[in-house]
Amino acid sequence: MKTHRRNPKYSSRGNILMFDKAVALDLQNKVRRRTQRQLREVERMSAISRTACPISHDMRHSLTAIYANAEFLERRDMCASARADLVLEIQEAVMAMTERLDSLLRFGCSGWNNPHVRMCVSLVVEKAVAAVRFHPDGRNVSITVDRLPPAEADIDAMNLQSALYNLLLNACQAATHSTEVPEVKVCLAEVDERIYVTILDNGPGIPVSVRRMLFDPFVTAGKPNGTGLGLTLARHIAEEHGGSVCLEESNPEGTVFTLSLTKNRFSS
Repeated sequence: MKTHRRNPKYSSRGNILMFDKAVALDLQNKVRRRTQRQLREVERMSAISRTACPISHDMRHSLTAIYANAEFLERRDMCASARADLVLEIQEAVMAMTERLDSLLRFGCSGWNNPHVRMCVSLVVEKAVAAVRFHPDGRNVSITVDRLPPAEADIDAMNLQSALYNLLLNACQAATHSTEVPEVKVCLAEVDERIYVTILDNGPGIPVSVRRMLFDPFVTAGKPNGTGLGLTLARHIAEEHGGSVCLEESNPEGTVFTLSLTKNRFSS
């Protein structure tokens, strides 16, 4: 008796089902990512709305002070030193207003797509330090910069300088409350594919009550004129460079922040 061997029939149904599941999973992931982006956008716009009113209120006070000082400057019987003090107060008020507007605009910007260019990070650090030294809160602070290695990375120099400026200014403002001579130290280290900028101050430390929320928008550590956006912006910029900003240490003797970034923005 001859037996006829039946050739097995291969069905493509299993493959189709697997393909359908993969497509469905991909669609779910896309929807989830889009929903998350939309939620972040709603939260960002809500935060901007919450802060627009107090910033407007504060700026009205600053403008009133500027106007009053400008009127005093018209007096001819005013001595040179008093006139210089009024000019300094006007400059400080304008600078504070500019910082608040700049922080709000940058926080409200949804782009952050400036081109990244390969360049030496130490140059950006030096520019940030120089800018802070011109700020009223940085003039009387000793800012020491360790020898900076010539580490290069793919960076948006303007945004990175802004992040470092915010961290340095915070450090200077904290150091002015030290019982010792106010000091800030800046270090730059290169480890494998990452670069670390560490900023130390000898201020009284950050209150424990705000440490967990320190990087949330509009949270300030006891600064009456602070926008509460500096650290938020600094961390966002660092993340755009494949890194982050971390509070390494804070106690009554001082505080240490570290900004990290990846040398190659496309590496993991």
